[in-house]
Amino acid sequence: MATTTLGIKLDEETRERLKALAEDKDRATHWLIKTAIVEYLDKEERAQRERREDLERWGRYMLTGESISHSAALEWFDALAKGVRKPCPR
Repeated sequence: MATTTLGIKLDEETRERLKALAEDKDRATHWLIKTAIVEYLDKEERAQRERREDLERWGRYMLTGESISHSAALEWFDALAKGVRKPCPR
C-alpha cells in the first residue's frame, strides 16, 4: 500500500502530551498518531455500518410489520449464551 505524508497542526499542550505518551510507551509520536487515526476510523465506520443496518431493519419493519417478540428474543439469546444454536426467531 502506498503511503503519503499528511501534516497536522497541534497546539503546544497536545503536542507535549503526545510526546510524553510516546516516551512512556517507547513508541514514536508518528506511531501513536497513526494508531489513533486507524482506531478512530475503524470505530466510526463500524458505527456507520450499524446505523445503516438499523435503518434497513426499520425499513423492513415499516414495509412488512414483521417483528420479534421480546420473550422470543430473550429465549433465543439465552440459548445462544448456553451454546445452543437455534434459528433466529421469526
